[in-house]
Amino acid sequence: MADGAVVEIVEPDHEPGEGVLPLTVRVNGVDVGALATYPKIRTGDGRTACTVTLVLVPSRLEVKGDEEDLSSRSKIGFS
Repeated sequence: MADGAVVEIVEPDHEPGEGVLPLTVRVNGVDVGALATYPKIRTGDGRTACTVTLVLVPSRLEVKGDEEDLSSRSKIGFS
């Protein structure tokens, strides 16, 4: 099996012994945003991999192409 990302779903300031309300997500140690909804976690059955589906509210979104020298006038829109 290939090595995958390390995903941490964290409740900041969690008190031991209390339920966990996960709020932030870190992938490979990098904060990637807050959860918009509860995560969907499928643990697999020994033949299939564990999967985690996350819907995030990112702190910032950048959409980039392969070209590093794009002009600052370049615009990307969503419809």
